Amino acid sequence: MKRKPYWKFFISTFLILGLLNCSPSKENNDDEIASLLAIVNATNLQISGNWAYYNGTPSYPGDEFNTAGTVKSGDLIITNSYFKQTSVEAAGSSYEADILEYDNTKQTLYVKFITHPFGGAGKYSAYYWTLFSDNKFYFCADITGNKNSLAEVKESTQKNDKTNMNSGCYTNNPFTPGTGFIWFRMETK
Repeated sequence: MKRKPYWKFFISTFLILGLLNCSPSKENNDDEIASLLAIVNATNLQISGNWAYYNGTPSYPGDEFNTAGTVKSGDLIITNSYFKQTSVEAAGSSYEADILEYDNTKQTLYVKFITHPFGGAGKYSAYYWTLFSDNKFYFCADITGNKNSLAEVKESTQKNDKTNMNSGCYTNNPFTPGTGFIWFRMETK
């Protein structure tokens, strides 16, 4: 018995349709991409980037130690693993560090200095940040002093007022109790 030629067409159509049903739908692919992006965003440091930084808010008038909020104080380079802060003031100090850990929820990053202008290379410290009501990021260094281990810096007692960018950094300091130092405003380059 001889088969008719349409059986090849029928088998080919059946196989093609069967393969199409096995492929994921566009919706599933979009869900997978959204899930991957959520993971990437959760694992990337919130403040990574190249920044210029300024003292306090733009209206900060400055004082005997700090320039006004409209005058650039320096530059920042921040990645998931590297931190560099360079001052543009006359002394031109530069801090370079490996980022050991960060927590976007607590808005804290922990560093070990590679380069430190005041002998802190090899020491550990922390930086804190916040997204203020003016929709800008501000950062504040742990001013309690560089520590000998990551565990020590994690035990820091520094308190920061995230509602006052002009004097809310380290409000429990022994020098001016109740009044802290300026936060640095981060502006994208």
